[in-house]
Parts: sequence; C-alpha cells; structure tokens
Amino acid sequence: MIKEILREGWRLVTKNWLYVFLLWGTNIVFSLVLTIPILAILQDNLSHSLWSSKLALDLDYFWLLQFQHSNKNLLDELPILLFSIIGLNILIQKLYQGGLLAVFNNPKKNHISDFFYSGVKYWYRFMKVSVIAIVLFAIIFMVDSQLDSLIEYLTKNSNSVLLDLIIRSVRYLTLLFLIGTISILSEYTQVFLALNNAQKIRIAGKSAIGFIKKKFFLIFTTYLIVSIIGALGAVVYNIVAILIPRSPFYFLILTFILQQMLIIFRLAITMLLYATEVYLFKDQEAEVIQK
Repeated sequence: MIKEILREGWRLVTKNWLYVFLLWGTNIVFSLVLTIPILAILQDNLSHSLWSSKLALDLDYFWLLQFQHSNKNLLDELPILLFSIIGLNILIQKLYQGGLLAVFNNPKKNHISDFFYSGVKYWYRFMKVSVIAIVLFAIIFMVDSQLDSLIEYLTKNSNSVLLDLIIRSVRYLTLLFLIGTISILSEYTQVFLALNNAQKIRIAGKSAIGFIKKKFFLIFTTYLIVSIIGALGAVVYNIVAILIPRSPFYFLILTFILQQMLIIFRLAITMLLYATEVYLFKDQEAEVIQK
C-alpha cells in the first residue's frame, strides 16, 4: 500500500512538474532580496581591497570581525529583513499549497489559472490552520525547554552518563514525535478543507484527527519515508560538496549549481508530500461499491 501511495504520488508530481519551477523561481526571488544587500556591502568593502583575492580561498576571522564592526548598523537591520521575508514566504507558500492540493485533487484542471484560483480560495483557511500549528509548536518548545532545565537539575548530581543519555534521548524522540504529529495533523486538516471545500476549521480538525487515528501507521510511515528521502538528498549534497575543491575560483559555480539542484529536489519532495496526502485521503475515504 505504501509503495502504491508513493508511486501514484510521484506520478502526480511528474504530471505537474512545471509547478516545481514556479516554486523555484519564487525561492530565487526571495534569495536575491536577502543576498543583494549583503552583496552590496561586500562589494563596497572589497572592490578595492587585497582581501578579495584572499577571501575567495579561505575565510579570515580577523577580517570578519573588522567587517562586522565597520558595518554594524547595516548588519543590525538584516534580521528585520530576514524575518519579513520569512513571513512573506509563509504567506505565499500557503497560496501555492492550496493551488497544488487542488491540482492534485483534480489533475485534469491543472491550468495555472485554476492553480491560483484555488490558492486564493483556500489561502485564508490555510493560514488559520498554520497559525494554530505555530502556537502549538511554540507551546511544545516552551515545555521542552522547561523539561531540559528539569532534567539538568535532576541529573546534576548523578555520575551516570548512560542515564543522562537515555533521558535526553527519550526527550528528543518525544519532541520529534510531537512535531511530526502536529505537522501531519495540520497538513491533513488543510487537505480536508481543500478536498471537501469545508469552511469550519474545527470540523476539519476533528475529521483529520479521526482519519489519522484510523490510518495512523499508514499516514505516519508515508510521511516519514518522504521526509527521509528529502533528508537523504541533503546528506548526498553535503558529501559531494565536501569533495569539491575551493580553488580554482570557478569551482564555486559548480557548488552553486549543486545547491540549486538540492533546492529543486526539496521542492519536488514537498510536492510529493502533498500528492501522497491527497492520494491517501481520497483512496481511504472513497466509498466501497458493493456488487
């Protein structure tokens, strides 16, 4: 069953492959907005400096400290820009998610006009689900921080490294499980809203909880497999990136190409996650015809 879900999900992605480049183009625009100010500062500091040729091969921490001190006021403004871009990106990604879920739900209506119409249609509902998920994540991390302090207090007089390792491992695994559960719940709530054109978040949430409880192993395993595939892509990239030499200078172009390939791969994995959720939900909720 899981193999079938992954296969059919990948077919949905390949049939709508052009949307990967829409996501990629959006990512490039946001990246340029973030990097152009830094590039302008670096150009102003290095265009007439001997440091430019040296820094291409190796980072000098003395120069870095001097650079941070000289441009402190400008660099202090970058976090504001970063958080603004993150917020804007979340808003746009919810728009894209609505469009992708609609396209995967009805592959025959995969025109760009249908994509954006559905994205706008579901955007507000998806944002409400995302806000609830963010609040739950914040609560989990606050509780986890308190647990970390409690564990440190309880084990400060203990000389058992094994006990400390076991307790912290259980804590980390529990944290990962809760993060995954909330992510899955928010995803399937949005799938329910899109596929049933529902309006009430509370009703959609209850339906998603019931569906997840009924098919928890299948849902969680599929989600985990897709996540692992995405993580393996990052691992492969890091291994290859280590093997690429830093000089001559044109090897940086190869590194840049590999980075873009990794980004495209991650976006395809995101689409695969949406596609598997839609396929699984439609398949499991389909009516059984009695002969």
